[in-house]
Amino acid sequence: MTTRLRDPTARGIGIAPDVIVGLGNEIAGDDGAGIEVARILETRLTGCPNIDVVALPWAGFALLDVLRGRNRAAIIDCLATGRHPAGTIVRIDETSLGGSIRLNSFHDISYPTAMALGRRMGWDMPQVVAIWGIEGAAVNTFSECLSPQVAASVQAVVDQVTAFLQPPPHPRTEAETRDGPRHPARE
Repeated sequence: MTTRLRDPTARGIGIAPDVIVGLGNEIAGDDGAGIEVARILETRLTGCPNIDVVALPWAGFALLDVLRGRNRAAIIDCLATGRHPAGTIVRIDETSLGGSIRLNSFHDISYPTAMALGRRMGWDMPQVVAIWGIEGAAVNTFSECLSPQVAASVQAVVDQVTAFLQPPPHPRTEAETRDGPRHPARE
């Protein structure tokens, strides 16, 4: 089942240019970390028309559909590398997906394959993608709760994703660069 916290396919309103994708299984312990981050961000970003928040239990073809037509994407997944203490936040790129439970799955196409397929089909795929992983402590446990270590890291990822999706500062015009900022009250 795909949980769409906001429906990015609603054609009447179009899709937002940016998307946050929380990956995971919310009844498999720490594997639900990406879903939890997405839930918090959905609440925080309510009313923001430029960002969709989507929760997916898998990546692959489903992720391809969600990323199509976006400018930027933030993806959050649980890691099971065993190389980091539980709760460690790791920024991931396409070449270092090892340990990502959803982005490098043998059940579906991998994230790099999905992106390459979308581009090969001529689709607009995000040029900027940031991926966060949270090292899990209990990823094969039947539980709707995150471990204390992972739960403690969720807010930091929420803050990092929020910062990533902030609009870039307004570029200064040539006149502002040359003359300094305008002060209408002085004119």
